[in-house]
Amino acid sequence: MSSLHRLNSGGRRGLIASCGFVCLLINGCAAVSPVSYSLEDSEIFVAPRPHALSIAVAVLEDRRSPEERAWASRFNLPSDLAGAVTERIVRHLRVSSVFSQIQTVSGPVDPTSPDRVHDLISQGADAVLMGDLIHFYGRQEPDHRIEGHVQFENLKLYSTHTGQLLWQGTADKLIQRQEKNPDRDIFYAAEALRGAINQLAIQLSGQSFSHHQVYPSELPAMRQWRVGVLSPEDLRPPEEKDVEVRKLKGDINYLLYSYDNKTITTPLIDAVAGQLTHKLQAADIYGNVLIIATRGVTSEELREWSEEGVDVVLVSRLAHAYASVTPTRENAPFPIWSGGIGYPRIFKATAITRIEDVQLIETRSGKLLWKGEAEYGIDRMIRTWGSPMKIVRESLSGALDRLVGQLSRYSPNPEEKPPVP
Repeated sequence: MSSLHRLNSGGRRGLIASCGFVCLLINGCAAVSPVSYSLEDSEIFVAPRPHALSIAVAVLEDRRSPEERAWASRFNLPSDLAGAVTERIVRHLRVSSVFSQIQTVSGPVDPTSPDRVHDLISQGADAVLMGDLIHFYGRQEPDHRIEGHVQFENLKLYSTHTGQLLWQGTADKLIQRQEKNPDRDIFYAAEALRGAINQLAIQLSGQSFSHHQVYPSELPAMRQWRVGVLSPEDLRPPEEKDVEVRKLKGDINYLLYSYDNKTITTPLIDAVAGQLTHKLQAADIYGNVLIIATRGVTSEELREWSEEGVDVVLVSRLAHAYASVTPTRENAPFPIWSGGIGYPRIFKATAITRIEDVQLIETRSGKLLWKGEAEYGIDRMIRTWGSPMKIVRESLSGALDRLVGQLSRYSPNPEEKPPVP
């Protein structure tokens, strides 16, 4: 089991649950399996714009004091607590969607070791995150004050391709509260762990990693390509095509929160090419990026684009773009003491965007150079009703980020590169 294991101390049994890292102390009960990590935990941070990178997280170096190790031993926490905390970091970053893909690597990693870094590259890791576990403990004071403290230091994110230091920092969460009930220090240690990892995720999500930082500059011809981005072909089913104008029939929250009943149409399909163009320009993958307002590709069109100096065209199909916001419990309004109408305060927001049959086609020869797809989903709890279109746009942005990440790792055959105009 990769999660923090069951805690046993005398007659006590406990569990640090993976959902929010909340520790439960149970007396005289059978062992309880850890609950699964859930996106429904409102305290889990979700990155609005994930980085299009696949990273590896190295097991933290354990630098806790002897007193803290003794405290952990009293609760039968794993002897390899640093490894268990690393697994928690990986799980949280996955759920938070800070990066495209996240994996765990055993043991420390020396970013200057060519063999070790080469292994990470072969596993598809664009960067590696490492650091130290300095504090993990709970403490009870005579005045009923209880504290929990978790601290990570020397956190560093290195690019495996260039060896460049992309980010460094710390994450430190100290919780201090008055608590009359004894033996709750493990609760606050678990809560501090959640807070420290959440703080780490927020810091990483706020970074901006350029193409030059993460990937080597040994493909100059690729960045000189002039690429045309075509508007995608719309393959969405009928019930998704009108996602921008439908009234969410049966959802009482739409009636409660809608400012007006006017039908407002937004050409979502036409905005995809513009967003993708902007993201490709920001990633600095190609020398020049332009929008081509067409969805089909013919040999005549390829020849015309080639004569106009366009080296490759990017063709795609939008298969899904859907979202909904629904209450989690009560689906009907209810009367309140002031005589008005109440409404649910917790909502479930879900969305999915899928871009299929993405093709990079050379205009000169009509040859298919690369083919792929991208998908991004959202499943979270929110405390304020929001327009489903906001979730649609967010999931679309995430799918495009992942597509850009794939294109940034694409390496053309040097013998088949189109000539630089």
